[in-house]
Amino acid sequence: MKCDEVRLRLVSLAEGALSADEAESVRGHLSGCADCRELQDQLQADAELLCREPAPEVPAFLATRIMAEVRARKQTAGRWWVMSPALARVAAVVLVGVGLWLGAMLGRGIVGNQPSLNERLAACGMQVLTWEGI
Repeated sequence: MKCDEVRLRLVSLAEGALSADEAESVRGHLSGCADCRELQDQLQADAELLCREPAPEVPAFLATRIMAEVRARKQTAGRWWVMSPALARVAAVVLVGVGLWLGAMLGRGIVGNQPSLNERLAACGMQVLTWEGI
């Protein structure tokens, strides 16, 4: 076995989850490889440390909050029109920006070779308001 294969199996070896042939193959590699043996020793020390420490207490409300979030996401799953508040803000800013740009371009007659909106209104006999006239 190569070191990469052995390292993937070290935890399973410690838990007794390997077949007899695999366990023998891993032990054979460990007997000749100092690096993998050092890793096994470190894993064993970490496991002992974790066993000595008590498990942290989980706040009672945590399970309720997690399940509420799961239910909320499940309800909105598959609905492409539901978006996060941050994404909605970005979309609104982009839409307003595009609208302002398009309005400015149409108002000036810059899009294509068409007359501006003010020129078209004046041609119809309508009074055109400008910033200077306000």
